Amino acid sequence: MMIVAALGAGSATAADGDPDAKQEVRDVAAIKLLKERKDVSLAYVKGLVCHSCALGIRIKVSKLSFVDSTRYKRGIDMDTKTQLLTVALLPGLKADAGSLAKAITDAGYDPVERYSLQAGKLQSHPFVKAKNSK
Repeated sequence: MMIVAALGAGSATAADGDPDAKQEVRDVAAIKLLKERKDVSLAYVKGLVCHSCALGIRIKVSKLSFVDSTRYKRGIDMDTKTQLLTVALLPGLKADAGSLAKAITDAGYDPVERYSLQAGKLQSHPFVKAKNSK
């Protein structure tokens, strides 16, 4: 509890400042985001616990060809409580999982999984660790 207070967190939840946000909390947030937002790619990025520390993610990911940089902040929205990364997609384009994973890794973070809704149910798709990039 003292750690949360020292970090100056506003409303305290189980995930505030927690590098291991609870899966249940992340799943609920993922479902809500995917239902509310259109043309997005949603990913769990382990270690995404601080906005200032995650600037590298925004810089790397916003340069990808499928990112709609007119939405959110340079096409990227990050939730440090759930460690979810939302990437705005250009109309008609899909996120390339390999290049997204590489950009996140190049920024110094661990891309764990992507999320989608299929028949109203949350599906997770683990990122494949690339051996060689194209």
